[in-house]
Amino acid sequence: MFQIPIKYIENNLVLNNDKECFAYYEMIPYNYSFLSADQKNQIHDEFRQLVAANKNGRMHFLMIAAETSIRERQERSKQCVVGEHKEAAEYFVGRQTEILVADTLADEAVDDDVEKSEMKNDDRNGSQIDYRFFIGIKLVTRDEELTATRVKELVRDAVIDFVKSVNHELAGDFYSVSNSEMSRYARMEKQLMKRISRRFRFRRMEEKDFGYLMEHLYGQTRVPYYQYHYRLPKERMKEETLVKKYDLLKLSRCLQEEHQRYVKLERQKETVYAAYLSIDTIIGEIAFPSSEILYYSQEALSFPVDVSVNVEIAPNKKALTTVRNKKKEMQDLDNHAYQNSQDTDNTVIDGLQAAVELEDELIASKDAMYKVSYVLRVSASSVDVLEDRVDELMELYSDSNIKLARPFGDMLGLAGEFIPTSKRYLDDYVQYVTADFFAALGFGAAQIIGEEFGEYIGINTATGRHVYIRPELAAQGVKGSVTNALTKAFLGSLGGGKSMSVNLLSTLATVYGAKTLIIDPKSERGQWKEKLEPLGLDINIVELENDEDNRGMLDPFVILRRAKDAESLAMDLLTYLTGVSISDGERFPELREAVRRVGKREQRGMLCVIEELHNAGNPVAENLARHIEGFADYDFAALLFSDGSVSGSIGYDGDMNIIQVKDLTLPDKEKSPDEYSSIERLSIAAMIVISNFALDFIYSDRSVFKDVVLDEAWSLLAVAQGKALVNKLVRAGRAMNAGVDIVTQNADDVGDEKMKNNIGLKFAFRSTDIVEIKKILTFFGLDPEDEDNQKKIKGLENGECLFQDLYGRTAVIYIDPVFNWLFDAFDTRPPQRVEEEVILDEADVE
Repeated sequence: MFQIPIKYIENNLVLNNDKECFAYYEMIPYNYSFLSADQKNQIHDEFRQLVAANKNGRMHFLMIAAETSIRERQERSKQCVVGEHKEAAEYFVGRQTEILVADTLADEAVDDDVEKSEMKNDDRNGSQIDYRFFIGIKLVTRDEELTATRVKELVRDAVIDFVKSVNHELAGDFYSVSNSEMSRYARMEKQLMKRISRRFRFRRMEEKDFGYLMEHLYGQTRVPYYQYHYRLPKERMKEETLVKKYDLLKLSRCLQEEHQRYVKLERQKETVYAAYLSIDTIIGEIAFPSSEILYYSQEALSFPVDVSVNVEIAPNKKALTTVRNKKKEMQDLDNHAYQNSQDTDNTVIDGLQAAVELEDELIASKDAMYKVSYVLRVSASSVDVLEDRVDELMELYSDSNIKLARPFGDMLGLAGEFIPTSKRYLDDYVQYVTADFFAALGFGAAQIIGEEFGEYIGINTATGRHVYIRPELAAQGVKGSVTNALTKAFLGSLGGGKSMSVNLLSTLATVYGAKTLIIDPKSERGQWKEKLEPLGLDINIVELENDEDNRGMLDPFVILRRAKDAESLAMDLLTYLTGVSISDGERFPELREAVRRVGKREQRGMLCVIEELHNAGNPVAENLARHIEGFADYDFAALLFSDGSVSGSIGYDGDMNIIQVKDLTLPDKEKSPDEYSSIERLSIAAMIVISNFALDFIYSDRSVFKDVVLDEAWSLLAVAQGKALVNKLVRAGRAMNAGVDIVTQNADDVGDEKMKNNIGLKFAFRSTDIVEIKKILTFFGLDPEDEDNQKKIKGLENGECLFQDLYGRTAVIYIDPVFNWLFDAFDTRPPQRVEEEVILDEADVE
C-alpha cells in the first residue's frame, strides 16, 4: 500500500519520512517559439549546466497539466471593466463567455468522440490546459569536521529523534520536526536559490502549490489555481514544530481503485481514470533541436499529460565504475558468443557501443551520470477516452525514438512517483543518461502568450489556447515585462486582416472603459454608430467634407485649446505647405513673426496669418502671403483656413471618437514626398492637423486610459513633420496613460530604432516579400535568416498574425471577433455580388 512520503512542509522545503529535505521551485516558463537554432542551443547549454551543477543527491522534475476554466477567466476579465458603461460591458463579456465555452465543449466532444447530447453545458465551464514546471532538489549537507563536540551533538540529536519518533508513533497523530534542523536547511536553500536563478527564473513554491499539486494528482480537475486555498496548520514550540498527520493525508482524499492498466480516482463530484507509462527504450540518438518532446507535446496533444522525472545522481567516479562494469558484462557476452561460434546479438553490440561512448563522455566532461525514472500520467473522464489518449501519446513518443511501456499492476506505485520527495518505484525502466538528456527535453519551454485574463482577442493557433491582453499594463512596470510602452504596431499588406484586428482591439479597449480616438482617412467606419449599437457606447463620428459648412473645422487655432500649441501646429502646417524651412533666413522669420502676432489676437485663425503677412509691408512677407492665398481655398485647404469665427469644431466627448475626412487623397506609399501632388500634400496636411488634435486628446484626463488609432500611419511617417508628431504622440502616451496604435504596411514605416523601442504590442500579418519578412522578424527581435520563421509569416492565413506581447513572447494567433455582427461591422472588404437564387417548382424538379 503506497503511503505519502511527505512528513512536513515549510515554505518551499519538504521533509520526507526518510529525513531527506528537498527544496522545490516553480520554473517560470520561457518562450521557445520562433527561436533560432543558436538561441535554442544556448538554452540547451544553460539547462545542461543547471543540471550538471548537482554532483550528488536526487532531483525531481515535474510537468503538471493544470486545467483552467474558460468561464473563470472570463469572470476575472470582468474585473478589468471600468467606466460608466460597466453593466453593458459585463453583459457583453458574459455573452462572449457563452460562445467561447460552447465552442470549447464542442471541440472537446469531437476530440473525445462524445455525442453533443451527452454534454451537460450547465455544469461544464470549458477548460484549457496550462502547463506548470516544478523542480525539486535534495539538500545535501556538506562533510563536516567530526570534533568531539560535534560527535556529542550528533549522538544527542539521534537519541532525541528516536524518543520523539517512538512517542509520536504511539500517539499516531503528529509529526515533529526540529526547528534548528529546518533553520539549517533554510540557509542551504538560500544558497541553492542564488545558484539556480543565474540561468532561469524560479519561484519558491508555497504550501498552496503543494496542496494544489497533490489534489490534482488525486483526481481534482477544473479548479483554478487562484481560487484554490490550502494551509498546513503548525504548532510551533521552542525546539520543535508539530503538524497533524491528517492535515497532510487529506490532500489525497479520494477513493482509489487500482486496475491492471489504470487507476480509478473517485471524488465527491467527479471521477477520473488515470494511466501511467514509463520509458522502456530510447532508440538511437535524440536529435536537438527539433526533438524537445515536452515542448512539442503541448502542441501535438489536445489532452493533459503530466510528467515526472525522478533522478538519482551518481558522481563521476561512481558512474565510471558502473559504466565500466556494464561494458565488461557486454564484452563477456560478446566473447561467449564468439567462443561458441555464434553471432553476437544486436542488442549486445548496441549496448557495448553505448557503454563505450558513455565512458568516453564521462571521462571528458567529468560530469555525473543520472539514473532516471521517467513516468507519464494520462487522465480522462472515461476508460474508452483514456485508451485513445494512451495510444496517441505512445505514438507521439515513438515518433521521437522513445518507446513507452505500460506496466501491468504497477499503476499505484508509478502514481506515487509524482508525489514530491518520493523515490523511484520500479528499477525495470531505469535509464542511464547524462545532463544533455534533460537539456534536450525542453523542460520549461512553453508557448505562453498574452495575459491570464483581460480583453479576449483570439486563439493561439499552435495550442488552441485563448489569448488575452491588457495593454494598459505596459506602463505599470509589470514583473517580467520587457517593455513599458503603450504603443501598438499593426503591420502587413492589404487583405491580411490588419484592419479587422485594429478595429477589434480599439473597440474592446472602449468596452473595457478606455476613451478612444480613431483617425480614419479612408472613411471606413461611418456605419459604426448603428452597427455597434449592441455595445451601448457613445460613439461620436465626425465626417469632414470640403464644403462651406466645414470651413475651418481643422484650423489649428480653432481645434487646439492652448494658443502656444496652436502656434506650433500652424508653423508646422505652413512650413510643410510652403516648403519654407528653418534654414531659410528670409522667409522663415517673416512667417514665424506673423504666426506669433496671430497667436496674441483674441480671434485667431489661419487666414489671419495671411493678413499679418500683408501688414508686414515688405516684399518677402508679401510673396509669402500671396503664396498661401494661392492654396488657402483650394480643395481640402478650406478645412484648414478660417478667420477664427468658426462656432464649432471637432471634439472627443464620446467614448469612441472617429474623425473621417471624406475623399482624402493619400499618395501611394512608394511615392517620394517630393513628388506629391497638391491634393496629396493637402491630404497629408489634414492628417497632421488631426494627429495634433490626437495629442491634445492624449493630454486630457490622465486617470482614464486612452487609445489613439492612426490608420494609414505611413502617410504621416513619410514626412518630417508627421514623423516628429508621431514620435511625440508615442513618448507622451506612457506619461499620460494613453496608447497609440500605428497601422501601416511595412516595418520600415514605423521609423527609427528610438520609435521601435517604444512599441509594446506588435502584430504582423501575412507578407510574401522576403525582404519585408526579414525586416518584420528583425523588428520582433527574431532571427531574420531563419527559414522556418520566414515560412510561418508567408503561410499566415487571413486573420492570423505574428503577435509579440509585453513580455517579449511571440506566437501566431488568430484574431477572433467572436460575434458575427461584430465581424460584419469591422469587415472592410467590398460587398460580394450574390446571384439571385432560382426557385424551381416540383414539376421542374421532376
